[in-house]
Amino acid sequence: MRSIQHAPVVRRGGGDARAAVVVDALVTGGFVDGARRDEAVLVVGSTIAAQGPGAVTVRRRFAELAGYLGAALVVSAAGIFFAAQWPDLTGGQQVALLAGAAVLLAVAGVATGSLGAGFTRMRAGADPVLRRLTGVLLAGAAASAGAAVGLQVDRSVSSPETWPLLVGFGTVALLGLAGYLAVPTVLGQVVTAAAAFLTVPWAVDQVGDVEPVAFGLVVLALGAGWLLLAEAGWWRETESARGIGCVLAVLGAQIPVSDYDNRWVGYVALAVLAAAAFGVYVLRPSWPYLATGVIAVTLAVPQALLDWTDNALGPAGVLLATGVTLIGASLLGLRLRHEVAADAPG
Repeated sequence: MRSIQHAPVVRRGGGDARAAVVVDALVTGGFVDGARRDEAVLVVGSTIAAQGPGAVTVRRRFAELAGYLGAALVVSAAGIFFAAQWPDLTGGQQVALLAGAAVLLAVAGVATGSLGAGFTRMRAGADPVLRRLTGVLLAGAAASAGAAVGLQVDRSVSSPETWPLLVGFGTVALLGLAGYLAVPTVLGQVVTAAAAFLTVPWAVDQVGDVEPVAFGLVVLALGAGWLLLAEAGWWRETESARGIGCVLAVLGAQIPVSDYDNRWVGYVALAVLAAAAFGVYVLRPSWPYLATGVIAVTLAVPQALLDWTDNALGPAGVLLATGVTLIGASLLGLRLRHEVAADAPG
């Protein structure tokens, strides 16, 4: 086998240093073409960085924590200052401040991502510390931009009162999604999901008065769509995506219960959601689905029982029904988990 010697390379990153050692050994052994050594170091380094906490040094964790604390102090100081000065500012000044904050956060996020492993490698899992920090900056930029756009619409466009909220939250959702596509993080998912959820009632309001049934069913559909994307591998953090989708689905199924004339829609939605969650858990064993099935059953049965008995059970009866339902749903969940584990290969 052909042996190729390389001058030692000093690298600052622990992951890159370990990757260089591994690749040099492979090159020496003839397993890797020496001409592609640098490419191999990048691939191996990304793999090492993606392994999780073990790939991140304590020093970098403290640096990340210091960055978050510093940012929190700056934001707190700015919040206190602007809270006192905000009423005295003109509408244009308020918009300018929010827009300026959005631009600064976006520039800081792009700079942080560029100085680290780079956006392409971070999307592949490299440099989790800078990836999380970049995600926080881009999420803050999305929130600030949404507030600026909503305020500008409110002060300059003759439109219904709900338009600023619709446009503002919609802007946060779109920019949050863009930030997530640039640097996938759990926070990016949460910001996108929360903004999308808050956009729903104002979007429904454009059609007519917001009815709890319509609001709830749209949110339920949003949660179902989120879960479909999670199972399709669209979200990088699959388990977190499942949790977010399940939360949205439970909220959507529960909202119609507040509509006195159409409570049965909520009960049916919760029952269907529970059955679907247990069914999906059998095919895709994941705790969010199991928890969703248990929660949906626990919400549906006591509320329906209380409604159909016209509150005749009283507080003690409702607590008893809730407890019995929770125990039954938990036993069903444990039974399903046991069967799934027994059917698992190996």
